[in-house]
Amino acid sequence: MTTSQNRTFRLSFLFVLLAILGAGTDSIAQKKDESIWRPVTQAELDQKKPKVEPDADAEAIFWDVRVDDKKAGKLSYRHYVRVKIFTERGRERFSKMDIPFMKGKKVEDVAARVIKPDGSTVDLKPTDIFDRDIAKAGKVRVQAKSFAVPGIEPGVIVEYQYSESIKGDSASGERLVFQRDIPMQSVTYAVRPYGKSSLAFNSYNMPDTKFVEGKDGFRTATMTNVPSYKEEPYMPPDDEVRRWVYLQYQGFGTFFQWGMLGLRYQPVIGSMNKPKKDIKAKAAELTAGIASDDEKLRKIYDFVQKNIKNVAFDPNMTEEKYEDMDIDSLNDVLKKGTGTSTMIDFLFAALARAAGYEVAIVFSGDRSDNFFNPDKYPYLNFVQLGGVAVKVGVEWKYFDACAPYMPYETLPWQREDVRSLVISDTTNLWRNTPLSDYKKSPARRTGKFTLSADGTLEGEIKLEYEGHQAISRRRDQFKDSPEKREENIKDEIKENISTAEISNVSIQNFEDSSKPLTYILKIKVPNYAQKAGKRMIVQPGFFEYGASPVFASATRTHSVYFPYPWSEKDSVSIKLPAGYSLDNAERPGDVGDTGGIGKNIVGMSLDEATNTLVYSRDFYFGGSGKILFPVAAYPAVKGLFDAFHKSDTHAISIKQN
Repeated sequence: MTTSQNRTFRLSFLFVLLAILGAGTDSIAQKKDESIWRPVTQAELDQKKPKVEPDADAEAIFWDVRVDDKKAGKLSYRHYVRVKIFTERGRERFSKMDIPFMKGKKVEDVAARVIKPDGSTVDLKPTDIFDRDIAKAGKVRVQAKSFAVPGIEPGVIVEYQYSESIKGDSASGERLVFQRDIPMQSVTYAVRPYGKSSLAFNSYNMPDTKFVEGKDGFRTATMTNVPSYKEEPYMPPDDEVRRWVYLQYQGFGTFFQWGMLGLRYQPVIGSMNKPKKDIKAKAAELTAGIASDDEKLRKIYDFVQKNIKNVAFDPNMTEEKYEDMDIDSLNDVLKKGTGTSTMIDFLFAALARAAGYEVAIVFSGDRSDNFFNPDKYPYLNFVQLGGVAVKVGVEWKYFDACAPYMPYETLPWQREDVRSLVISDTTNLWRNTPLSDYKKSPARRTGKFTLSADGTLEGEIKLEYEGHQAISRRRDQFKDSPEKREENIKDEIKENISTAEISNVSIQNFEDSSKPLTYILKIKVPNYAQKAGKRMIVQPGFFEYGASPVFASATRTHSVYFPYPWSEKDSVSIKLPAGYSLDNAERPGDVGDTGGIGKNIVGMSLDEATNTLVYSRDFYFGGSGKILFPVAAYPAVKGLFDAFHKSDTHAISIKQN
């Protein structure tokens, strides 16, 4: 699993972090003739060291958020943050500010100032605030109100405030984040629910926090001396480790919520038991002459995957265009070859039912958000339609037919090993979706090279990805042009080998998920081998050249968590320079754990007839479905990956005869 894949894995957390970057509360009502700023104390001006974390570069004196749901159909926030700067790193971090917003959210009343130790102030000018794009994923565009903080330096106080309004939103389903990537002396939330509604406050990764009734119907809670939230490589999703509170208007109890979900969709499943004429005909056409139940279902799945377009993945589709297509039924989806995610999943289920299979729809959590459990997260907002279950013989198989690039009998990794509500026309059952093993997400990497006497390595490489390693690349890049995809693979290689010269890039099977996603390219790396007199030091494991250890820190705050099991098979041949032979070329020993969780086996040999070094590497991790490890296991996990890294970067010596 590459560094860029780890970023992809965490990519879904970017928008959450952006959305809360500036979250903070003006907890006092202000009249028009009063200053918008609170008084600054002498103790705050004189503070020389952090109070919460001794090595902090900056620390929030307070971080307040006021959430107002008084007006129906419009949720309002008021933010107020005061930060003390201690170091140059702190100055650099807060020298520029971004207040993110998306469509439907309005940001107003932005104000910022710097307070120097002598009490003098430097205010932000309104003309210094501008809008800019900061992220884009598909149709989701994230912009920001941006500004540079004037006069910032170590020792000053930076404070800023702004308001937000969100149309069509309510407090229900909002997350109140009580821990951020900066230590906070105090963090406060004041929440006003709509009318006389009863609002539940659900605390996670922190003690139950009481919100006390105050003025004007606001309920307020404060935490003090909150340490910073530190990100680490391969860690659980934010919901599982950071302190936060979930808001939910109270209604029916947990049992009735899940029961209501089943009651809502059981009639849908019931209607699939009586498929329409066109769906019956298509199912019969697709399965004609096929005896195997599994092959019949595969034929139906392949048809939906290749012939029904998901509007969510069509860059040219707009809401207006889709409405003009007048798609109101599964027959319309079948006839016009396009539909929403839900309708495509339902069409697949209806075709399978028409072919004689028992079907159910699956509502599940998202493992990139949290480790869903209906008791821990007892609200409907924590589950979404996650696919279709089809019974083949005595076994239930799970499918995500609506998602492009999803192979047969595969779910996105976020939906694997997740507690899910499986709804049939008569029953609702909680089941865990299966977790694919490392063999289903392989990478095969082949390199054929020639090493020159000056240390230059040159040749051709072939990269083949399947399973989740292919799905993530296809899903991330499906809107990119062919040229951009070529640049992406070049950038991925250059993350480890910055001097690589890459040409003749060919990308195969990008649109065909039934085949490996394949990259073929030529590469040249000057000074790949290091000369030392008549000897050269060479790393045979080309595909791990320049890689850094996965876990650099000796200590760990959070559990270690990998998104899915995976494997890698490398095959490298290096034709040695004329006149050179092996000097010290022992292969590294096999590395693995006794429980079969991970293993790395390296082989090396010399083809004397062609003077070619032949190298192989067989790696896997996540055996027995082990992808989550507690903090106590970190020394063992780190030790195993350090041993992998040592084996992968093993170097040998060749000498001039």
